[in-house]
Amino acid sequence: MTNASYWMPANRRWRGHIRWVLIGALLAWAIFGALAWVVLTAGEVNFDEPLLWFWHRHATAALDALAVFLTIVGNTGPMVAAGVLGLGWLLRRRRWRAAGEWALAVGGSMLLTQVIKALVARPRPALWASIRPETTLSFPSGHAMDTAALATALGVLLWQARARWWVQGLAPLFALAVGWARMYLGVHHPSDVLAGWSSAVGWVLLVHLLLRRQPSPRPILGP
Repeated sequence: MTNASYWMPANRRWRGHIRWVLIGALLAWAIFGALAWVVLTAGEVNFDEPLLWFWHRHATAALDALAVFLTIVGNTGPMVAAGVLGLGWLLRRRRWRAAGEWALAVGGSMLLTQVIKALVARPRPALWASIRPETTLSFPSGHAMDTAALATALGVLLWQARARWWVQGLAPLFALAVGWARMYLGVHHPSDVLAGWSSAVGWVLLVHLLLRRQPSPRPILGP
């Protein structure tokens, strides 16, 4: 089967891909909406404090070091750099549509984080003195949202590249690990992290749905 026939708009594989993207986007935004509603109306989510205390009770020096490392790597600077590198790689390969989608998905998610933070204005948890304290607004977690946006954008753009399964597998694991680190350090409520993951996934999938009504004429990693 040629690349052209594989990527025809009527192709069953493409239609199935879009269907799952739509389901994923709806589910992600439903989760985010539910969390945002609870936070805005009640101020807290029932599972937040129990989960935070659970991780704090199991703190160790090794986990402290791991959580701090993940926080540094998943911070805004490194994530912006990763986004710019990804954009540069796509532009170098003349994948113009994919580059535009990447920029809007990743960059838009990072901007959306700040908008939601300002609108919700949720304070950070203050259950104990964190070894790496934060003073900015809490909902949603920027670390969780940035890493999830990158992971989702990679998964969407490389969905047909079976030889790159390790990228699609490791990126979500990294996003999960960074989200865990923020809870472990006590600087984010678990609902902040879950909201960051879900809003990032919902945003990236929405961008994909709007910009990819038809498949690319050739795979992103093709010749």
